[in-house]
Amino acid sequence: MIEVKDLSLSFNGQPILHEISFRLEEGQNLIIVGRSGSGKTVLIKTMMGLFQPDGGWVRVDGNEVVCKGKHANAGISQNFAMVFQNSALLDSYNVFQNVALPLYERDGMEFDVIKEKVKESLEIVGLEGIENKYPIELSGGMRKRVGIARALIYDPRYIIFDEPTSGLDPITAAEVLFYITQIVDSGKATTITITHDTRDLQDLGDQILFLEKGELRYFGSIKQIHQSADPLIRQFMNLDSNEDPARLTQ
Repeated sequence: MIEVKDLSLSFNGQPILHEISFRLEEGQNLIIVGRSGSGKTVLIKTMMGLFQPDGGWVRVDGNEVVCKGKHANAGISQNFAMVFQNSALLDSYNVFQNVALPLYERDGMEFDVIKEKVKESLEIVGLEGIENKYPIELSGGMRKRVGIARALIYDPRYIIFDEPTSGLDPITAAEVLFYITQIVDSGKATTITITHDTRDLQDLGDQILFLEKGELRYFGSIKQIHQSADPLIRQFMNLDSNEDPARLTQ
């Protein structure tokens, strides 16, 4: 379970997050949406302890991760894995080395075990047998999937996907979303997906959080967001179009 209470953050006197509070229960998967610059990625990085908040706190499974005036609890924050928007692969490393990197950083694991875990992680995202290729040899969608494999490698408790379909054509985006959906459905980890793409949200989670200029405008079931009277949410979610908003409940 993740609990966030009154989380606030500013940079150089400019408010970025304003008293964000929500609770993600065990077994739930979260989608964070909002316009560009609304604070989505900053919220996640603050929750992971990468930014020191001005106020409020974050608890993961009952343990405090970040709190005003305290350093991040590194032991707890290591339960998080993040798949970055640009995949963040190291160009001088091959696929095997990129995926295995988190295991080497933790030490104490035999090479044969690492080799098997890399193989298993790549199989999950449909990329068997590419261990010796380099990022430059991969398509954008393949690089995204390698990033997902790297996030899976040490069986994290929480996996964060930051704009997983950004920069991808519709066919490749659907392919990447397929593998993310497989992870969501497996229940092996709690997932948090940051996105501005409102298509197929129901496949990525059951809870949705809407941010606008660092303020929480909605948090709750994705099945209920179509009932929101907030005009910005309705416009962003395309709820007043000719499409049936009930599709979110299917």
